Amino acid sequence: MVFNGKIKQDEYFLGKAIRGEREGLEYLVDEYQNMAYTIAFKIVRNNEDAEEIVQDSFVKAFRSLSDFKKTAKFSSWLYRIVYNTALTKISGQKPVTCDIYDDLERNEYIDQGNASWNLLLEADRKKYIDLALSKIKDEDRLIITLYYIAEQSVSEITKITNLQTSAVKMRLLRARKQLETELKILLQTETKEL
Repeated sequence: MVFNGKIKQDEYFLGKAIRGEREGLEYLVDEYQNMAYTIAFKIVRNNEDAEEIVQDSFVKAFRSLSDFKKTAKFSSWLYRIVYNTALTKISGQKPVTCDIYDDLERNEYIDQGNASWNLLLEADRKKYIDLALSKIKDEDRLIITLYYIAEQSVSEITKITNLQTSAVKMRLLRARKQLETELKILLQTETKEL
C-alpha cells in the first residue's frame, strides 16, 4: 500500500489496531518502541525497568485504543502513558545519572563554527554531550530528549508531561544555555590539555 506521508500511514495502521488486527498492533510497536524505551530509560535509568515500562505501556495503550481521541497524535498519547508509567515506577526513588543522547544529532544550540567542535570525532562529541548533560537537571534532560530525539513539539510535550507551555519552553531554553556553557567549559579544558 502506498501512503502520502507518515501521518496517513499511522492513521491506516492505527485503524487496524483499533479493530484488533495484528498487523496494526505490530506496526505501532515497531514504529514507537524505540522512542518509548528512550523516554522510559531517561526516567528510570535501568534497562530492565525501561523494557518492563515499555511493555506495560503498550499493553495499557492497546487496551485503551477505543478511548484514543484522534485530536492528539498517537505518539504523544503513547509517550504520555510511558511517562506516567515510568513516574509511577520511580515514585519515592531518586533517579541516578546515566549516559544520555547517544542519538543527538541536532545541535542547533551549539556554535557550529567552533573549530574545536568540528574537529571532534563523533564518539568524542557524544562523550562531551553526555558529560555536559549530566550537569543538567533530570527534568530538563527529559524535555530535551522529547524535543530533540523524539522530535515532539512543545505542544506535544505539554501533553506528555502535563507541564504548561511556558514551563516547557523555559526548560528547553535553560537546558540549551546550560548545555552550551558546559560544552564550552569542557572543550576549552580539552583544548588546553592538547
